[in-house]
Amino acid sequence: MKIKIILGFFLVIVLSCNDETVSSLDADVSNVDTFKIYTSYSNLDNTYSGFNSPNAINKVADIENEYFNNYEKSYSKYYGTFWHEMVSFDTLENDSISVFDRYKMELSKFGKEADSMHCTIYAVEALKAGLDTNFDKLQLIHEKIWNNREFAGWSIGYILVTEFGWSAYLILSDFYQSYDVCMKNYKLYKKYDVWRQPDIPIVQVFNFYDDRIKIDSLLKENEFGWGFSDQGMHTWITRFDTLKECRWEGVPSKFLSHEYAAPLFKSTKFIEFYDYASHVVIFPPKYK
Repeated sequence: MKIKIILGFFLVIVLSCNDETVSSLDADVSNVDTFKIYTSYSNLDNTYSGFNSPNAINKVADIENEYFNNYEKSYSKYYGTFWHEMVSFDTLENDSISVFDRYKMELSKFGKEADSMHCTIYAVEALKAGLDTNFDKLQLIHEKIWNNREFAGWSIGYILVTEFGWSAYLILSDFYQSYDVCMKNYKLYKKYDVWRQPDIPIVQVFNFYDDRIKIDSLLKENEFGWGFSDQGMHTWITRFDTLKECRWEGVPSKFLSHEYAAPLFKSTKFIEFYDYASHVVIFPPKYK
């Protein structure tokens, strides 16, 4: 139901902006070959058992650096899944095909194919790189529990905790609508209640405002964390005290930007991430 509401909201925006066409796809490709590092790579030693955090971080660094270099100069192969839906209503001036189809044609000039991206796909790419062959095991367990259902932040989180020994922490705002339910469930069962799904065992609960120093300290001890917000409405990862996310309305190029669109990837200090009132962050076990 929440997803339908969000889709409806974006469609209203799109329809209201439908008469604002994109004027040009012209890009300055004179310096396309000049590669800039937007997201730094990890050069740390791995501290986790059964998971390689530098590999995970470097995978998303590859994705983000490809994206931002081409976003600024040309067209990235990565585009937001909902951006695709938004521009299906738009055409260029005097053009007979949609902005998305024209984007794919421009992308093909560089020998690239468009690659859909949203928050969970992005986070899974990092997880897959860090788990390596263990990702196959995770996938088999996921299929056993949920058949062919797509990955979700909470479904992967449940497996990481119950099957791989990861540790989950719940971070709540006083304003979260299910605050009392979450606290009661934690006190009784030490678990986070996911609606109509298996509960996720929780190590500790933090108050987003009162425990900011403790939260920040915990994050800084971990190069990688798997996370989701508000019952799985959004999936993300952490790199120490930074929350890294993919936004499904993200455009593949600044030459395609609309007032209601944004870059595909964003990094925010965790304690400054106010988009949701509840977060579950899950860390791999460390070497003993």
